[in-house]
Amino acid sequence: MKKIMLRKKLMVSIFVILILSVYAGCSRTEGILPQNNPQSEIPNQEVEIKNSEKEQFVPWEISHWERINDGIVTAFAIDPKDSNILYAATYPPQKVDSSSKVQVIGNAKTSLWKSEDSGKHWSILLSLENLRYGPLTIDGIYIDPECSRKIWISEHGAGLLFSSDGGITWKKDLQKDENDIFRMYWNSLNTNINDLPVAYSVRFGDVNRWTGAIYSSLDSGKTWKRTSLPPLACPSFTLAVDKKNPNIFYVFGLNGLFKRVEGKGDYEYYPIGDSLNTSYIYIEPKNPNSLYAVSYSYYNSFTGFNNSFASFKSSDYGKTWEKVGDFYFNPLHPDIRIKIVITKTTPPSRKLLYVSLDNGKSWKLSDLDIDKNGIHSISIGGEGVIYADTYNGLFRSEDKGLHWSQITNFKEDYWEVTDGNSCFNSKVLVSPDDPNTIYWTTEFLKSTDGGKTWQEMDIIQHSKRIHGSAIAIDPHNHNLAYLGITGTGYIEPLSPEESAKQGIYRSNDGGKNWKKISLDGYRISAIVISPTTGIIYAGTFFNGLFRSKDSGKSWERITLDNDLHLSVSSLAIDTKNNIVYIGVLGGGIFKIEDKE
Repeated sequence: MKKIMLRKKLMVSIFVILILSVYAGCSRTEGILPQNNPQSEIPNQEVEIKNSEKEQFVPWEISHWERINDGIVTAFAIDPKDSNILYAATYPPQKVDSSSKVQVIGNAKTSLWKSEDSGKHWSILLSLENLRYGPLTIDGIYIDPECSRKIWISEHGAGLLFSSDGGITWKKDLQKDENDIFRMYWNSLNTNINDLPVAYSVRFGDVNRWTGAIYSSLDSGKTWKRTSLPPLACPSFTLAVDKKNPNIFYVFGLNGLFKRVEGKGDYEYYPIGDSLNTSYIYIEPKNPNSLYAVSYSYYNSFTGFNNSFASFKSSDYGKTWEKVGDFYFNPLHPDIRIKIVITKTTPPSRKLLYVSLDNGKSWKLSDLDIDKNGIHSISIGGEGVIYADTYNGLFRSEDKGLHWSQITNFKEDYWEVTDGNSCFNSKVLVSPDDPNTIYWTTEFLKSTDGGKTWQEMDIIQHSKRIHGSAIAIDPHNHNLAYLGITGTGYIEPLSPEESAKQGIYRSNDGGKNWKKISLDGYRISAIVISPTTGIIYAGTFFNGLFRSKDSGKSWERITLDNDLHLSVSSLAIDTKNNIVYIGVLGGGIFKIEDKE
């Protein structure tokens, strides 16, 4: 009997030792860094969830973005055992002071955050003290795939911190190599294209490389299709796929952390083919359900070949689009087509401008040297008079684009430093009352004799770094005009004084005198005024869309699909159906209702 009892005790002891030995690899140890917000211990999820088989995977047709963490997100990780658990590292927000020095806002610190409900709620696990020369950066979060309690964070050259209890306590890890941990972290984000039933890729426009569009492939990268997701604005961002559900993925970077969610967002969005920039939106006058969109920069199915212009048509209020051709087309002047041809036979290659005046049946070579001058935007006025914004100033054609003459009083060397992002909208406006009255916002000039002579508008002192970018005339009071100003900060950042000049200006006397009214510091990219409601809509570069219901006294920000930093490239209003169309860099259009 005693032998039986001893045998039972021995078996129980062995069983306990086995359990402890298994748990030891995921056991809690006390760290040396106290936490600001300690959490209760989270049980390790050991339930295996198999990846979807390729033949069972059903891709989402409609999806949108949900912003689940603000600020600058420098690292992100999904718990390999439980994809509801997320980790995100944020860098403190900063500002440029009056002496052009970068300073941390308030007492903000670099922090590590944790969510247990797929990003709905977050709590801080760890905050790093700011050093004398600035905040530390967490550039890697690596979770042990076999034991998700074990977490390493890389402090960008300052070493490793390790937690063995899911982030409750932390200590320095002097044994492992920081580069090895960062490499494993990066590999965990970059899934092999053959491992999951769907692969994703980000594409940026060649003119604007700060806004990306998401493509997907169901055949291991052989063919790609643009997703229904709106583009995201960020100088650089990283994509992380949820391996448990590959329809879900996250994008993080300087503008926060975004999650792909099934279904429509707050506003309708529709991509336009492979176009990565919606430069112009035109509504057919007699048939408002027909839209035309012109892309200044167009990538053809990942070949990278820049066709310069591409036109698209929609017959269902922008929901679906078909490509019309590689040329500029405006339905208000349907007989004119303009295209850029890049020669390949005679090196070096050249860009040539061709014009068709018979609906594309035949093409004639124009005398505008775009190899030398480039071309930014095109505006067509009355009787087929066309204006072209170029690197070397404003050109005018009186025969529908065949022959061009340059405006003589253009300021030299201005376009050498002009920000290419500000060149999509038509900055030449012909008065609705008189085709001889023309506004050229770039240099704050106005002509009353069809462009023969120009007078400076009294707005601000013109400079290479500050210039006009958009203009609109009130449809019911043509003496009332609104003009947008933007700055160029590519060579060096704008000074606080220069930045403050950006915004919206108003003239009550047909452009003679101007006064700044609002949106100080915002880079204005497009302006349109609703004839029905009187609402003013103003698009910006990297700060989304605004609207004013009181003639510009106050403004409301419209957050398009939770991205505060989308760039608006074009605006148009369907007055019959009260629809505002918003073209964005990265391609596609949003639709919102025009109502008071």
